[in-house]
Amino acid sequence: MFTNSLSAAALEKAMSAAWKKTQLITHNIANEDTPGYKAKRMEFEGMLKSELQKRTLKGSRSNAVSKQRQIESINNIQPFVYDDRSTQVRIDGNNVNIESEQIELARVQLHYQAMRDRINSSYSTLRYAITGGR
Repeated sequence: MFTNSLSAAALEKAMSAAWKKTQLITHNIANEDTPGYKAKRMEFEGMLKSELQKRTLKGSRSNAVSKQRQIESINNIQPFVYDDRSTQVRIDGNNVNIESEQIELARVQLHYQAMRDRINSSYSTLRYAITGGR
């Protein structure tokens, strides 16, 4: 983790989940023509948001033990992968919609890049503070 904060833990976990989601989507795309294949979906963003809201509602205590527990609760969130049974199935039993998968892949990649840029910005700020702007 690049810093010891709740936001850093959330960002790190979100990047890891985005990477997994990218792999899942590319797996769906690769199986577009596999008879009987059901597209895989992943739930994570809602779980992370819910956990962060719980932390906000409880208030922010500044002691180190509380902070560490909050970080651990974020780190313990695991993406939930499931077969998508809600979409229309083709005659061969496959339900992968290539256009939807490509759009979602582009969205996830942009999200990942934005998170990466945020981390790089944090490092730049730290570097600037350490070197005194030199």
